Amino acid sequence: MNRIMNFSRDMILVLVSPEEAFRRVRERGLQGQGLYLYVFLAAFLGYMLGGVVSAVTGAGILVPVFFAVAVLIVSFIKLILWALISHIVASRVFSGVGTFSGTLKMMGFAAAPFVVGIFAFMTLILWGTIFTSTALMVVMYIWTITTAVAAVDAEHGIGYGRAFLSVFALPAVVVTVLMMILGVL
Repeated sequence: MNRIMNFSRDMILVLVSPEEAFRRVRERGLQGQGLYLYVFLAAFLGYMLGGVVSAVTGAGILVPVFFAVAVLIVSFIKLILWALISHIVASRVFSGVGTFSGTLKMMGFAAAPFVVGIFAFMTLILWGTIFTSTALMVVMYIWTITTAVAAVDAEHGIGYGRAFLSVFALPAVVVTVLMMILGVL
C-alpha cells in the first residue's frame, strides 16, 4: 500500500513541479517508473476513449478493451519515436549529455497529464460536455509537452529553450517534412 501511495504522490509531483519530481527520480534511480506510468495511463486513457465509443454506439465491453490495447500500442510507438527524435536533437544539435534510454524513460513521465484527458472523457460520457472535454484535452496536450520539455532538460541538461526545440519545434518540422515527402510519393 505504501508503494502505491508513493507512486501517487510522485505522479502528482510530476504534474505540479516536474523539475522537482525529475530531480527526485534521478536521485532515487527510478527513471523506469516513467515507462510504467506511461503504459498504465495510456491504456486507461484508451479504455475511456473506448467507453465514449461504446456509449455512443451501444457496443459492449469489448470496445473499451480493444481501444485500451490499440491506444497503448500506438501511443508507445509514438513515445519511442518522439523520444528518439528528441534525443537526437538534444544530443547532436544541442550537445546534451543524456542517453536514449534515459530520454525514453524520463519522457514516459509526460503521461502524467493523461489524467486530465481521462477526466475529459469522463465528463463527456457522464454529462455530454463536448466543449469542456475538448478544452481539457487541449490542456492535456499542452501540459504533456511542458512535462516532456522538463524531462528532456532533466536528462540532457540543455535548458528549457533547447529542450522545447528538441521536444516540440524540431520534431514538428521533421514530421512535417516527412509528411510532405510521403505525400509526393
